[in-house]
Amino acid sequence: MPKLSPDALEFLRRRVAGMFPGRRIDGKLIAENIAFGAAVLGAGHVELVDRDGWWFVASEFNWLGASRAHESELELFEAMLPFPEQSPTGHRPEIYVTAFAETAYLRIGDVVSWLQGEAADGDLPDRGVVPSWCTTVLAFRLS
Repeated sequence: MPKLSPDALEFLRRRVAGMFPGRRIDGKLIAENIAFGAAVLGAGHVELVDRDGWWFVASEFNWLGASRAHESELELFEAMLPFPEQSPTGHRPEIYVTAFAETAYLRIGDVVSWLQGEAADGDLPDRGVVPSWCTTVLAFRLS
């Protein structure tokens, strides 16, 4: 399970007022930022679904592995990484999932990696919610 460095976590929480309107951490805003980043990296279609407190960002395109600024998808959830494809000073928004989600997982094809919280018993929350053609799914739930 990825672990955000204490320095990065403190930075993100300190800067929350500037990142989120009304100082409220919003799952919709996090999901929209991730979806925009996926589009920048080449995703032709990105599904955003809010269901039962879960947010799902899903696509047939693996946007998480599409950048040369990192080695693996899991790195996106471990540190603030540059996002040169979007802007010279930008960083990948996936780090907000690690900083603020209570429960989160990543599914690429049939491989599931839990990022926060514990593995769910039974089916994953995205099954039957996101279209079956979405082979890359980032799922998270805020506390």
